[in-house]
Amino acid sequence: MLLHRLAAPLLTALATLAAAPAWACGGFFCSQQPVDQSAERILYLQDHGKVTVHIQISYTGDAENFSWVLPLQKQPTLGIGSDTVFQILEQATAPTFQLDWKQNPNCYGGGLCMEAAASGGPPNADNDSGTKGVKVLAQQNVGPYDTVVLQGETGKAVVEWLTQNGYQQPAATAPLIDLYAKQKYVFLALKLLKDKGAGDLAPIVVTLPEASPCLPLRLTQLAAKPDMPIVAWVVGEHRAIPKNFLHVELNDATLDWLQPGTNYKTVVSKAVDQGSGHAFTTEYAQPTTKLGATFVDPTWQPAELAKNTTASKFLMALLEKNYPRSSQMQNLVRKYIPKPKAFEAVADQQFYNCLSCNGCEQSAPCSDYHAAVKAQPFDADKFAKDVEELIVKPLGDVQTAVTKLPYMTRLYTTVSPEEMDKDPIFAFNATLPTVDRVHKASAEALCEPGVQQASKVKLTFADGHQLTVPVSKTQGFCGGFGIGGSTTFGKGDAAIVEAGGQPARKVQVLDEQGAPLDIHPADADRVDAELNAASVGKTSLSAEFRKGLAAAATWDYKKPGLVVTSTPPKTPATPPADEGGCTAAPTSAAGPWTLLGGLGLLAVALLRRRGRNVAG
Repeated sequence: MLLHRLAAPLLTALATLAAAPAWACGGFFCSQQPVDQSAERILYLQDHGKVTVHIQISYTGDAENFSWVLPLQKQPTLGIGSDTVFQILEQATAPTFQLDWKQNPNCYGGGLCMEAAASGGPPNADNDSGTKGVKVLAQQNVGPYDTVVLQGETGKAVVEWLTQNGYQQPAATAPLIDLYAKQKYVFLALKLLKDKGAGDLAPIVVTLPEASPCLPLRLTQLAAKPDMPIVAWVVGEHRAIPKNFLHVELNDATLDWLQPGTNYKTVVSKAVDQGSGHAFTTEYAQPTTKLGATFVDPTWQPAELAKNTTASKFLMALLEKNYPRSSQMQNLVRKYIPKPKAFEAVADQQFYNCLSCNGCEQSAPCSDYHAAVKAQPFDADKFAKDVEELIVKPLGDVQTAVTKLPYMTRLYTTVSPEEMDKDPIFAFNATLPTVDRVHKASAEALCEPGVQQASKVKLTFADGHQLTVPVSKTQGFCGGFGIGGSTTFGKGDAAIVEAGGQPARKVQVLDEQGAPLDIHPADADRVDAELNAASVGKTSLSAEFRKGLAAAATWDYKKPGLVVTSTPPKTPATPPADEGGCTAAPTSAAGPWTLLGGLGLLAVALLRRRGRNVAG
């Protein structure tokens, strides 16, 4: 797939029901950018033998060049999702870091405030593809997409068919697609309908009869950046775990608590590197009853919107009922209320906010905009139906699933191309503890004798470790991570705080039963290689293999960057157990576990430094 990265965050804002932010401009076209869009995001709703996956698609470029391919083990049912789902999940689950300041009346500032920081239809019949070695299983229009599901004997045959039929694919994808074709995978391909543009992109929803989620990374090697962030939410019966990847707990002391989010991604990337480059960290794991967010407002009644027969009244009704201020809503506004030719050069924010401002039609230039729009036809019925199908229904479906399923987990990693050599499988563990999104530490300003301006801050972390960090006289920041709310995923590339020690507090193996197995980072490569053969329902590491592992690591904070344990000799890594995608061996008499093969973002190629067991 060629899934190009979105160059800039969506110029939109989400009004969540749990805590609706105040928008200065008051309309649907505001300049705020509440959610960083630089990470790849995916939501799994695992309901026993069925998984529904919402995949956020980001793209920048010409609409005619857009195409997207996803390998799946089985033929899917398709639907359209909402970007608002991911915005709500970000606000409700993104990690936050809060400082509790100890007041010191004789030592001030350095710029610090010294305050507490607080659905598609049934598939079509089989068709003759017209290309040897390829069988078309279904073709349909889904939202803004022209979709096809096909199966091919070889990657070369699949790529040739896709290219010939307008789903542009470079020849270089053929060997990667071939890995999945050999395992009889089907391929879902998307392109935009002829009357759609890049602004019409929406999340795709894929439903499959599968027992466990899986994220295919192999096909993502061709078009990505180093250390690409991936955020996966898994909603199911219990806490989700990476089955064939390692797990890392972050060392909070390596984060820069005085500059919000500036090195979060760096810390995660280096911690993942300590996990052999194949590792996730759990940022949130809680019962869904504690999510604290609502996806759909029960007062939303799209049919009632149709009673507003003028464009301005329709927009004001949307605002009054607090409908999501998302890119999808912006696209609907542009579609049903196009700017008259005379005002094409006027900024969207100025033009549409004038239309939705009660009383603004009395004075220029708003009065001119109102008059021009009134002269245009306006289809309130179709607008209301699209609001229902593209916004309200997807949000309602997620709300229903989250209400039904008891547990939500948020997993995060960064990944580079040479690490995209196996597909992460997710499983569930009923006994692991919850993980809070809020990290806390206490802080005390320190001054030199006779000076009342702080030059240092002493931080005390949850494990009792203390660290003193310098304060810039021109820092001008008030209080810690918690002020800004959440971390910044696609950015945060500043260096780690080396005095804090190792970026990974722990490197672990998680299984479906029992407590985590802590391992020494020096063992990460050979443990990772052993996990290549891990399958859902079976213990990942044999008792015999565990006997050869070194003692779990403990950190000596007085010697930054050192691990207090002996380092065993490295064992060469072995290749993955198979050449294909998301697979698992049979585990019970009931039949094999079939894993969701696909649901990656098929759009990335990267290069990561493997700086294991070093802090910098």
